Amino acid sequence: MKWYKQNKHYLFLAPAVLFTVLFVCCGMMMAFLESIQYNQTPTFEVYVDLINERTFTDSLFYSLKIAFFSTLLSIVIGFFLVKASYPILERFFPRLVAWLPMLFPHFIWGYMLFLLFSQTGILSSISLWLGLTNQASDFPIFFKDPHGVGIILTYVAKEVPFVILMLLPVYQQLSFSQKELVFTLGGKKWAVFRYVEWPFVLPVLLETFFIIFAFVIAAYEVPALLDATYPKMLPVLSYDWFFGSDWSKQPYAFASMIVTTFTILFFVFVTFFLTKKQRDYLGQSNGTVERRPVNTSLSKVTFSILALFILCPTILLILTSFVRRWNFGELFPKEVSMRAWSVLFDNQTAISEAVSTSVFIVLFVLLLNLIMGIPAAKAMAFYQFKGKATIAAILLAPILIPTITVAMGLHLVFIQLGLANTILGVVLVHLLPTLPYTIKILRAAFERIGKKQEEVAISLGANFVRVFLGIYLPQLRQSIRSVTFLVTVISLGQYLLTALIGGGSVTTMAIIFFPFFQTADDALIASFAILFVLVPIIIWLLLEGMLKVILMIKN
Repeated sequence: MKWYKQNKHYLFLAPAVLFTVLFVCCGMMMAFLESIQYNQTPTFEVYVDLINERTFTDSLFYSLKIAFFSTLLSIVIGFFLVKASYPILERFFPRLVAWLPMLFPHFIWGYMLFLLFSQTGILSSISLWLGLTNQASDFPIFFKDPHGVGIILTYVAKEVPFVILMLLPVYQQLSFSQKELVFTLGGKKWAVFRYVEWPFVLPVLLETFFIIFAFVIAAYEVPALLDATYPKMLPVLSYDWFFGSDWSKQPYAFASMIVTTFTILFFVFVTFFLTKKQRDYLGQSNGTVERRPVNTSLSKVTFSILALFILCPTILLILTSFVRRWNFGELFPKEVSMRAWSVLFDNQTAISEAVSTSVFIVLFVLLLNLIMGIPAAKAMAFYQFKGKATIAAILLAPILIPTITVAMGLHLVFIQLGLANTILGVVLVHLLPTLPYTIKILRAAFERIGKKQEEVAISLGANFVRVFLGIYLPQLRQSIRSVTFLVTVISLGQYLLTALIGGGSVTTMAIIFFPFFQTADDALIASFAILFVLVPIIIWLLLEGMLKVILMIKN
């Protein structure tokens, strides 16, 4: 019993840490070994050839540019929105509106912005109607352009809600009595920001910056659908080399992602250790809630602008799904119908199979996330132990290391283990981009709740189950909702991982959507895109029902 009390935090962390280390190290090792195979001989000539390859260097600098500007704009805009409107965002409905883009996979949101900003989109029609342009070609090119403007717009629109998700708990945890103390001592707003807010905000901003940067530079789906033919972002180029007809290019696919991986990791770990002291500010609270500031005019205006930019693409997508005919230059469609929805469900076998397979995979992935994530998050929030910073870095590694690198390596291992082309293999690989987010969100929730309530309950004789069901679960419901939405959307949007591991045997909604996107029928694409939102909502309702039943039984 004494040993258990002294080491139970390691037991809580063991499943998540072992899974992460095993899968990431195995995938990276296999990817590296394949990258140095040239004509069945180990050599580093592949890396030398890669650096001299014009296609690779152009893609590398293009990818770095897209990732940097997408991340920087997301961080700046998200930080301003949280700081200006977090009193409103603390309420459920405004927070739901702000997080609405996270209900859509990245490539779905990219299509929604395509409907708005393309040369034949609604903004181009408005410009023509106002007389600002004479034809579609007069409207600026935002998508499939050589500068990646459309890709940047898509990532900024999608990642700003994630920045809000990461920063909002920090502002909920800030001490407003310290702010009042600074004002009492004669400090101005800048002093309050510098000495009260910034020490808490900086480490979260840096961590969020690298999470987004690593994701964007290694993401495949959005550039595969919306990018120009040249230059290509590195994941698209690597995917083409990996699955191309020229088998001699496969080592280059592995090598290009290995170079990308070590570039990211170098900057991440330098920043991680330089900001270790700043992260110590983010300790657990004592479970009490201080007085919150009231809503201001700035908060209301800021949130209204945010809601406008979020709701416009959503409304346009819904409207497009019911369109029979909507000619360019018309502000409103001339004919609406259920044609696209009926066509969508005419092919009952393909659609129903893809939806049922996706739902099963998502539920399995979500269950494993909660089983491994809750104890790991609690251990990271409540316990101080040797190697905590290292374990935190390990748990975060799957979203800092490009998943395409790990997945290409795991693909070879899964073939040998018989997990390739199976649902179980897809479920396991979907844990890589989801488990770190689950632990991050739940850790912030445990830190906000604090350990004091548990200590009081245990002193009164409560056991582990009663403590969890009576104290933590009711207060974790909001965070579990966030985990549910995030895990569901990430899993549903995994085209590349599913294609790599599932091959042609596992057909999910993302696998089917890509051929749909190549059609010219916007109504059909839009109706299918809405399914990606309905699935997370249905899963959330199921989980809410289960939580209510559990809490009712407990009471």
